[in-house]
Amino acid sequence: MSRSSTSASCPPYLFAIGFERDFISKCENRYYWHFASLFPALHDGSFFENAISGQSRGQAYLRGFATVLCGVFADNPQFRTELNDSFEQSLLSDGYQFVGRTQAETGVDTSESPELAALPNREFLLQDLSLQLQSTEPVKVLFVDLDHFKQVNDQLGHAGGNNCLSAVVQTITGALRNKGKLYRVGGDEFCVMLPNFSTPEATPAAERVRTSIDALKAFGGKVKVTASIGLVASDGSEPWTPEALVKAADEAMYVAKFTTKNRVCLWPPNASESAQAETNRKKTGGQ
Repeated sequence: MSRSSTSASCPPYLFAIGFERDFISKCENRYYWHFASLFPALHDGSFFENAISGQSRGQAYLRGFATVLCGVFADNPQFRTELNDSFEQSLLSDGYQFVGRTQAETGVDTSESPELAALPNREFLLQDLSLQLQSTEPVKVLFVDLDHFKQVNDQLGHAGGNNCLSAVVQTITGALRNKGKLYRVGGDEFCVMLPNFSTPEATPAAERVRTSIDALKAFGGKVKVTASIGLVASDGSEPWTPEALVKAADEAMYVAKFTTKNRVCLWPPNASESAQAETNRKKTGGQ
């Protein structure tokens, strides 16, 4: 993203988006686009400075702006910037491309639903946690692992598994009530970041996620899926790193999964439950 032509006197959105002054001027003066009204979070840079507040599914601001870049300027190559290329490549990886001004599916990446393809991954989770930990506000992490998901794949095939994961993503998103951000960190493993949550607030949120998944009907009328969830908080004297937070949440989830399943376990789990979880894991072969 080129920012060589920006200076201290440039409007904040030039730093946020990375366009040159001439490009912005043409958009505003020739097309009467008022960026401050059209894209406020992009205009003042707040979307990028506080990335944890981004949309949990697909980052709608950027996806919408990609449509503007790739579509409106498709037949105006003189206005293109290097951002067009990066946005178009991002859309292509999600299975879309622009033919003229029309967005069309390409058939790329059809193995995943849009809900799954749009989720940020572990790398983005660690980046967002790093930003949050730089502040003095607490942050909570949920590690969500689906119980019995292997049976869905075994009995219903890949398409059935994909439908199951899509339903779970929609369910978790609804349970979060726009107060957390969802990430996919493994095949059937998800993490949720809850910024500025106290532990008394985070535990009910984790329970909402669990009970919402538990309320889903058996997939294909055959397999009932539940969730084992680990919850860790950054508040306290522990000098947390992003990696340590995720690992602790994973360890708490492990105890939930290999004791009763379908429960929320807070970190640190007690020693007896940890020992029981390890015993059960060995008996079941990790299933």
